[in-house]
Amino acid sequence: MILDSLEFKAMESGIKAMSIKQQVHTHNIANIDTPDYKLKTFSFKNALEDAFNNNGEYQFEATVTERDNTEVLIDGNNVDVEAENLELYSAYIQSAATIQKMNSVINDLRYVLTNANFK
Repeated sequence: MILDSLEFKAMESGIKAMSIKQQVHTHNIANIDTPDYKLKTFSFKNALEDAFNNNGEYQFEATVTERDNTEVLIDGNNVDVEAENLELYSAYIQSAATIQKMNSVINDLRYVLTNANFK
């Protein structure tokens, strides 16, 4: 089935990853006034050759880390709100594009099933 395909599972994982990325950057922005708050960063690793685990399920690896090697504000907080807003918007655009692609695949499948002549 198309919903169990590698392509669809990859898109699903991408949406989950972008959701986590949005949460991380939103959390950073919310803590802009917190003294000594350290910026959290997000990375998403996905290698197609290692796409399936032993159970045959698609998986991805997302990592959230704390960055303490930069300092933007005097109070020890290192969140650059402009950079965080840009990353948040980037994650939103990536997520929206992936959802649009998924909808396109579903609509194509719906069209075929609706208009197919199975006689």
